[in-house]
Amino acid sequence: MGLREQAKLEVMRRIRAAAVDLLATKPYASITTKEVATRAGIGDATFFRYVSSKDELLTLAYGDRMDSVLDELEHEDDLIEAAGNDTGGRWYCDRIRNLYKARAEFYLQDPTNAALYLRQGFDMTSPGRERAIQQGDRLIARARRILADGQATGQIYADVDPLAVAQNCQGIFIHEVDRTPVRGFEPTTIWQRVNARLSAQLDPLVLNERSTDPKKSAP
Repeated sequence: MGLREQAKLEVMRRIRAAAVDLLATKPYASITTKEVATRAGIGDATFFRYVSSKDELLTLAYGDRMDSVLDELEHEDDLIEAAGNDTGGRWYCDRIRNLYKARAEFYLQDPTNAALYLRQGFDMTSPGRERAIQQGDRLIARARRILADGQATGQIYADVDPLAVAQNCQGIFIHEVDRTPVRGFEPTTIWQRVNARLSAQLDPLVLNERSTDPKKSAP
């Protein structure tokens, strides 16, 4: 890699770092591109050569964090799957609950910006729309695979559409995040609300539950 390419990567790294730092301390709406440029140690003109709009900042900063969280979630679920401690249909459902519990915990780190980023997936003009959708699709794909595995082992009803259920689970999480500020709910209740709705969606799918130990359920 040449010196020019290295310099460009360094500027982009500083812009991302500046955006992440600012998002950690204040709402996205109150952040200006000038603040980001100043913190990154570059001029306004240079900033806009790398970032086309303020909306793209949210995609860069929050999107990178989301990718890291999803990587961790998938890794943790891989470890659970590899351990093979299948205790019945609830084990498969609890793995899906675990995914969304971790998502809820990540949401609580920054509820305002989390909701803004999530809504980018619904905005046809947003530069972050495709990335937000792809990230949601990763969770849907993981939940679908878990349910399909449960069907293959005879623990989940065979006539259930794993993709439809996985999409419903994602929809539950999105809806609860989106309605939290609208309904005036406390962000800290996000997992309580999501978990109740996930249970209503997932628990009826269990065909042959061999364990009723509540300790094996996601809290």
